[in-house]
Amino acid sequence: MKYNLTQIAQQLENELRERLNKSGLMFRLFSRVKTQRSIIHKMGIKGEAYRNGTLLMQDIIGFRVVLYFQDDVDIVALFLSSNGLVRKSIDEPDSSTFRPQRLNLTLSIPESLVDDFRHELPEEFAPYIGSTYEVQIRTIFSEGWHEVEHDLRYKCKEDWKDCEPYSRTLNGLIATLETAEWTMKSLFHEMATKNYLFGNYRAMLRNKMRLRLTNDDFSPAVTEFLQQHPDIAEAVLKTDRMIFVFTLLHHRQHLPLTFDNVLFLMNRIEFLNPELKMLETPETRQIIDEFLAS
Repeated sequence: MKYNLTQIAQQLENELRERLNKSGLMFRLFSRVKTQRSIIHKMGIKGEAYRNGTLLMQDIIGFRVVLYFQDDVDIVALFLSSNGLVRKSIDEPDSSTFRPQRLNLTLSIPESLVDDFRHELPEEFAPYIGSTYEVQIRTIFSEGWHEVEHDLRYKCKEDWKDCEPYSRTLNGLIATLETAEWTMKSLFHEMATKNYLFGNYRAMLRNKMRLRLTNDDFSPAVTEFLQQHPDIAEAVLKTDRMIFVFTLLHHRQHLPLTFDNVLFLMNRIEFLNPELKMLETPETRQIIDEFLAS
């Protein structure tokens, strides 16, 4: 079966969405395939660099991953960078200038789809197009800003001539949004700490991990265990969330993200508490074993 560009993009999107869904991360995913008109427009801007071999057009297929929390950007970027990375483009923060930070990844089209991908390219532009696709990673706050900026400044630069103060003010909004992002992350960290001190370990886990969990509480046996072992609850609070979420992304098997399963997996990879492991049902033990082996 031959795939057109839209079908190839759909296959790539399905794979990306599946991996992100099983991680429990809160996200939105958007995709697009460049039209011939868009290709012609880009050739008009960078055509010389394409024709002399300096650049290749690498974003015929593009995705945007929009994440709810700023620290999830690094997790997703690290994971995707381990899967066919061609180029990583990131703006380093500049303390003296207001400007948005971009994180774009260029990834290789899977070998099984390359022939179909190249067959579907417009013949006159094919030599200037790489067998790649692009993933842009944004936070949900910066996504709104980028949409406005792209349509009302980037696409109409002539309108902004002699308007430097306004352009700087527009960039300054990014600083406000970044402050809001870090404040929101700090808020949930403080809530997790407060919940731990109050012995509300369900709320502690939810606010610590900030993931889409599939139920609303620990089982009675696990609840009783945590009440009797506050040292394990403290260990949960101190768990490196980035490592845990990356583990969920890295392994291919799906692990239902119940409160119990999250705690059991933490125990398997970090705490190694034998009493807690004994609370795994045979079915749960098999699921976790298969997950870690995948």
